[in-house]
Amino acid sequence: MNNTLRKAFTLLLCLGFCLCVASSAWAAELETQVWSDDVIVGFEGPDSPIVIDTPYKYALIELEKEFPAQLTVCMGGTVFFERGDDNAVLIRRVEPAVTKRIDAAWQCLEDYDEDLDVFHFVPALEGESLAEGVEPPVITVNVLGRIQIPPLPMIPEDAFGPVPDFSYAPVPRASLPASYNGYEKGVLPPVRNQNPYGTCWSFASVAAVEADLIHDGSADTDIDLSELHLAYFTYHDFFDEKGCNEGDSIDLNGADYLYVGGSPLNAGLSLTNMLGPVSESEAPYSSAAGYAPSAAAGRTGCCQITNLYMYDLNNRASVKSAILDHGAVAGAYNSDERYYSAANNSYYYSAASPGTNHIIAIVGWDDDFPVGSFSPGTPEGDGAWLIRNSWGVDGYNYAGYFWMSYYDKSLAPVAFGYDTQVSRYDHCYAYDNAPPLWCWIVDGGTAISQVFSVDGGEEIQAIGVFCETASVNLSFTVSCGSAGSTAELQIGDPGYYLVPLSKPLPIPEGAAVTVSYIITGDGELCINTEGPGEYYGYVGNSSYKIVFNASRGSGMRMDGYIQDQDARIKLFTNDMPFTCPDLVLPGELTAIEKEAFSGGAFRYVKLPDNAVSIGPRAFADCPNLAYIHIPPQVTGISPDAFDGLEDLTILGVETSYADTFAREHGITFMPVLPE
Repeated sequence: MNNTLRKAFTLLLCLGFCLCVASSAWAAELETQVWSDDVIVGFEGPDSPIVIDTPYKYALIELEKEFPAQLTVCMGGTVFFERGDDNAVLIRRVEPAVTKRIDAAWQCLEDYDEDLDVFHFVPALEGESLAEGVEPPVITVNVLGRIQIPPLPMIPEDAFGPVPDFSYAPVPRASLPASYNGYEKGVLPPVRNQNPYGTCWSFASVAAVEADLIHDGSADTDIDLSELHLAYFTYHDFFDEKGCNEGDSIDLNGADYLYVGGSPLNAGLSLTNMLGPVSESEAPYSSAAGYAPSAAAGRTGCCQITNLYMYDLNNRASVKSAILDHGAVAGAYNSDERYYSAANNSYYYSAASPGTNHIIAIVGWDDDFPVGSFSPGTPEGDGAWLIRNSWGVDGYNYAGYFWMSYYDKSLAPVAFGYDTQVSRYDHCYAYDNAPPLWCWIVDGGTAISQVFSVDGGEEIQAIGVFCETASVNLSFTVSCGSAGSTAELQIGDPGYYLVPLSKPLPIPEGAAVTVSYIITGDGELCINTEGPGEYYGYVGNSSYKIVFNASRGSGMRMDGYIQDQDARIKLFTNDMPFTCPDLVLPGELTAIEKEAFSGGAFRYVKLPDNAVSIGPRAFADCPNLAYIHIPPQVTGISPDAFDGLEDLTILGVETSYADTFAREHGITFMPVLPE
């Protein structure tokens, strides 16, 4: 307790305590009464009440931390008193039998859930009674203001996309504790403040990313990633060095992106597209009003989202396991102060929900949170989620952390969690840059593919895919001519997954690369594409139609037929350790003689664009030779020109002699794009 409170407490707690020294003449005029030693005849301590000023009404569980935990009381003995004109007892002197310390539990004289500016608390005495005329101490709490709640635009249901197919039984952890509290465990960063903008969706999503990095040991609790960067580039075009987003655009129709709201799905689609996250210092929230970064600042970041999981909130075991695995998940509900109990720091939206308007992070749970701790309304049973808010005040209160009933009627059915790695791939190829999520229903065994033009000098390391069907297997092939690599993925929860290839696929020169996958499963399955979409954001009483225009890139192929939308498939590449040929033969060369370069230490050879013949064993037994670029003018290659080269890849034009030679001799062929 601080000095101010000690002084105030010293004044308050002697409301019934009297001077122990008085003249005998005065004492003779007093009435007396003897009390047993279980009766409180006085309070030792202050001579004026405790007054606590608070900037807003704290949750009672938090406010009580400032209340005295114990009181010193005088028990039993003799009380000397006189009566006033109204016959009221006026205590003049006490000779207590004993003085002791008792635990102090405080109760509010008013309903603490009422919207009042002043509240009074008195000790709730158990096992003791007050002597006549003894007044208990009083704590007065002055509420000076209100929590500044930012704009909360209603979030349409389709902002979360179609509800995924959760008709499967995920395997939760073998045993889940009855409660888990990420705040008390100290594994979360400080609560942020989204005021004065409607950017809760970005704050909750970034909180989930930060929590995952802390959980993995990749960051400390002082990590601070930028919510502003994510909010901005979810609603603005960005520069794509690979040109995959050409034709895509976002029309805000006069709306301010800081106020129109959003969803964890839109935030997740942006993050999986390598739009951030960046550190807070690169895009501080304090500069939101004038933030206008270059389009090139979009696809930058200090880490990379690898997986975006969609969890069924009705399956509590699955969500609890996700919190233990990632530290937090992002969810949505309808925020309405009428359903918040400050007395119990609890929330239960008991009426039929009009939809969601606020995004938060879920960071814990308590199966035994009492059903009677919610007001108004009574949930179906015990239990609550621990909610982390973004209104700037830490601790247990509606702005920082509060408890939401498992049975809240406004909770959105889907929660979102992340896997994050600190390293980033050098490049991302993605035609699915617009946030809307289109759903195609197909049968098991349907083949999905997309073609990408990959720049030379890069190595394909991984693919990314979005799938809204749970409990299915995906089999991937990434191919360029006869060169290729594969990957397998078993999906439990629906969402986005980054899948490393079984082996990297180098692309020495620009080439068309096809990534394809087959979904295996029973019945109808859901695949996802980019498509056009509209989103209505509400600012005050005004509605703004935000339009996402998605221009088709190469087009998704479904069992070989090109569709109007692009598949939500991505390619991730790193720069090759060597990108230029280390042997470029001169343009006037017309023939490479027998064993001319046999045994050489070359890795990458390029022939001139003219009719060059390649003689016997011309490149035989070159231990490092991985690539040779043969132009279409070459029509003569000795069958043994590349003897002893098991890992050689011939680069050339499709249907050229080099292509035919490679197929006839079992050599990998990779078609290159025109320069």
